[in-house]
Amino acid sequence: MSDNNNNNDSDSMFGDLFLNKSYIKKTIKYFDVEIVVNVLNSASTDFDLTGQVIWPAAQVLTQYMIQKKNEHIYAGATNEQLETLELGAGAGVCGLFLSRLGKNCVLSDNNEVVLDLLRMNVEESCQRGYPCKELKIDWGDNQDIQQCLNRYPNGFDIIFGSDICYWKTSIIPLFQTVSALLSHKSTSTFLLCYQSRSTQTDQYLLEQASLHNFTYEFIDINSFVNTEYLTFKDQDTTLSIIYLIKFYRKQ
Repeated sequence: MSDNNNNNDSDSMFGDLFLNKSYIKKTIKYFDVEIVVNVLNSASTDFDLTGQVIWPAAQVLTQYMIQKKNEHIYAGATNEQLETLELGAGAGVCGLFLSRLGKNCVLSDNNEVVLDLLRMNVEESCQRGYPCKELKIDWGDNQDIQQCLNRYPNGFDIIFGSDICYWKTSIIPLFQTVSALLSHKSTSTFLLCYQSRSTQTDQYLLEQASLHNFTYEFIDINSFVNTEYLTFKDQDTTLSIIYLIKFYRKQ
C-alpha cells in the first residue's frame, strides 16, 4: 500500500515511540516440522510493527500449509517446484516453514523495522540449510511490483498471507498486488487466513476479490487444525472468527 507522504509522516511520528527490537529466538514445531525464528516475546507492539509477533491466523495457516503441502504446493507442477510468495510476512513463520519443507519461497513485507527482523530469520533459515529469500513489497506500489516481476517474470504459483487485511483501505492495494504477481496458471492460488474484526470489512474483501476477477472458497479450519499446537488463549472463541479463503482467477 503506497502513500509516501502519509508513510513518511507516520514513520517520523511513531517510528521511535513504539520501536521494540527485544527479540528472542524461539523454536516452533508443528507436527514433525520445526523452525527457529526471532520474534518479540509477546504482542507488545503497535502501529505498523505487528509483524514482529506471531498471530493466531499465522498459526492456523501454517498448519494448513504443512498438512496440505502435497495437495496445494505441488498442484499442477511438472519437473520444477512452484514459486511461492508470502505477503505481509512479518516474522515470516509461514514462509519459513515452507522453506523448511524444501519449497521455493520469497517472504515479503514493507516496513523497514519488520524487514530487518525478516532478514534475520531468512538468514537463520539459510544457515540451517533451508534457503529462502526476502523482498520489500509495498502493496499497490508499481515500482515494488515491477521490481518483483523483474526477478520473477512468471509470477508466483502460490501467494499467501495471514492477518494482512486489518484495514478496509488495504484491501484494494492487496488485490492489485496479488493480481499483478499471481501466475496465470489455472492452478495458481492466493491463500488468505485472517481473524475477522469487522463484518463490513469481510464483505468488502469478497466484493473486491470479485471485482479483481477472483473467485473464492472458504476452508473449514476445524477440518485440519490441531489445537495442541496453538499458543493463543480463548482458542474456541478466536478460531470461530478466523477465516481461511482460497482465491483463484476467474476462468
